[in-house]
Amino acid sequence: MTPIRRTTWAPRLLTAAAGTALALTLAACGGSGDNPAGGEQSEAAQSTESEDSSDGGFGGGAVESKAAETPASEPAEAEPTDTKSTDPFADAATTTNWASDDAMKVDEEGNGTVPARSIEADLIDLFENKLDMKVKKADCGDDMDLREWYGFETCDVTVKDKSAYEGEKTYYGTVKIVDHKGEMIKYELKFPGIDKDDFDFKD
Repeated sequence: MTPIRRTTWAPRLLTAAAGTALALTLAACGGSGDNPAGGEQSEAAQSTESEDSSDGGFGGGAVESKAAETPASEPAEAEPTDTKSTDPFADAATTTNWASDDAMKVDEEGNGTVPARSIEADLIDLFENKLDMKVKKADCGDDMDLREWYGFETCDVTVKDKSAYEGEKTYYGTVKIVDHKGEMIKYELKFPGIDKDDFDFKD
């Protein structure tokens, strides 16, 4: 009868089992071979997360830095202020003329109305007799309202002019009351386009 070799087989089985258990333990710990251990992986992950947070994570360090580096917006340039006069009559030929008309209704305090037709008649007389122009028409926008001897109205005078388009030329100007004496009223007239020397007959 061949004896059973239990003593030789049992240690080998125990050795194999022990080796398998050791391999499982190392795999669970992650420390075998070239693979880094669990602790090393955790540190690497923390390092990566730290770098990510420095680039704009909730820590806000990088965001504050970028905001600080952003240049402040430049103040808007102030718009230039035009102080020059835009009055179209600023350099106009100016003269004065006394006139009177029974149609004027003005009280002693200088309140009343100067009819447009009265001003138009005075303009025709002025242009024809003092400027030697043949007037086709004079037109004032409305009657002049007078308040304490002050009144203002715009008027235009159309004259014959062979050198002008369609043989006529229109001068646009203003008429203003500047003085009074009895029933007489003194006009100040401004008309751009008329030669100042020709308009030099102030009273």
